[in-house]
Amino acid sequence: MTLRRESRFSRSYYSDEHETGCEESRFNDGPASITALELEQDWDKWTENMRTDFCHSCGLLELQADFPEMLRFIMEHGGPEQWAGISSSIVRPLPRDEAFDTLVRALHNAELGPTTANIAQAIAHTKHPDAEVTLRRHLAALWEHPALWDGADFMNWVAYAAMTCIAHLIELGAPPSDFTEQVRRLSEQGCLRNRESCRKRLSKHYSWLKGER
Repeated sequence: MTLRRESRFSRSYYSDEHETGCEESRFNDGPASITALELEQDWDKWTENMRTDFCHSCGLLELQADFPEMLRFIMEHGGPEQWAGISSSIVRPLPRDEAFDTLVRALHNAELGPTTANIAQAIAHTKHPDAEVTLRRHLAALWEHPALWDGADFMNWVAYAAMTCIAHLIELGAPPSDFTEQVRRLSEQGCLRNRESCRKRLSKHYSWLKGER
């Protein structure tokens, strides 16, 4: 793959031949560095794209002593795109109750779709005693969303969020039988990529999905 874009915090690579690409954090090999104090001083000077780019790239700072301070700052001063970007990074550095409460607040203040899909995944990874009931309520909200059954050229993100929420609930120990009818409906969603994603993600729990197309 060849380099297509380079920013302060990340690089993007793409292969025309294989029609695939990847993002690499510049914190991975040392060119980028930042402290919590620098983050707090620079945040208001950054564009929304820079903030989101940082949040998607900063996970490799996990061993840095002031990383928890950075996460708390972003959750207080950022928005849904930034919260989603750091959601998976919150689980280990912060105490479990703090991480869970922080993520639940973000879930309730973000628009249902790809942003909440990332946050819901992080909530599941906290293994908090209230994670299952929180995600069941989130699934119920997604199920009532008016865009759930809309078609899409690439992906219906509300339906994707519902499918991944079911996957996380099962990973937390909820019985797959609780969601059989919902999975069957999602496997028939009008968008091809949604149907494929549902089959790939959930067929290990629902053998009948293996024959779905």
